[in-house]
Amino acid sequence: MSYVDARLELSDAQALTASADSTNVIDLTQTARQVGAGKPLFVHFNVGVAADFTTGDETYTFGVATGAAASLGTVLSSRAIVAGTLVAGYNFTMAVPTEGVLRYIGVEYVLAGTSPTVTVDAYLSDQEAFSWQSYADAI
Repeated sequence: MSYVDARLELSDAQALTASADSTNVIDLTQTARQVGAGKPLFVHFNVGVAADFTTGDETYTFGVATGAAASLGTVLSSRAIVAGTLVAGYNFTMAVPTEGVLRYIGVEYVLAGTSPTVTVDAYLSDQEAFSWQSYADAI
């Protein structure tokens, strides 16, 4: 079992209706923050409220992003996921590339179509996907 450190949480029930960056970004230059020293890193996502795909033209792309400023700007890797897959409780993981990471790291959400909506949690961890499970808050 692993716990999510609030300082590594990128999105906490972030309700999305348009493209946006994660609510939080991680500043990799903060004192004593040796993120991923010697270990691969992953961004874990959990869908809290299912994605809308009423009109069928909604698209959802999730990206691990970095930047010299907190506004990010450079997508290191991305993954488009079919709206019907993004049901409440759906979990997925993206590896953080080891090359090209700048001072800040976060997530870029790209939503398109008539009425895209989805609510997502995302956090940075050194735990691989098979070794984690999402639980409700306030435990």
